[in-house]
Amino acid sequence: MEKYLVTIEFRYLDAPKGEYDSQRKSKTITIGVFDNIEEAHNEGNKSLEVLESQFKMHVFPQGNEAAKERFSKKGGCFGSAKNLITNLAYLKTPFEFYAKVTTLNYLDINETISNISEARNRYKAYKELQDA
Repeated sequence: MEKYLVTIEFRYLDAPKGEYDSQRKSKTITIGVFDNIEEAHNEGNKSLEVLESQFKMHVFPQGNEAAKERFSKKGGCFGSAKNLITNLAYLKTPFEFYAKVTTLNYLDINETISNISEARNRYKAYKELQDA
């Protein structure tokens, strides 16, 4: 069974709290886990709309605003599903963000162990043929 996890990771700078504390921080939020990709895209896009309402789109030398690169089944410049969206060439934010849809595969542990063991045996037989 597959489900789809939508998260946004924010990367930003902050004043260190201690001598060994980094100035570079990150915070990941979970938008939700969804049963189908369309629902994941819709909810991810709602979150991106919040960012769009607070930050301006990039403007390129030709004067055109950046296209809203959002999640969609046929989105992106290559016509394939968007699984990662960043602020680069999209929004002018004072931080980096990475919105993504991750496919979660729910599998039976016994079946998974069996599949991995079979793969290991195939690899061992392959290596024996290569070494012969």
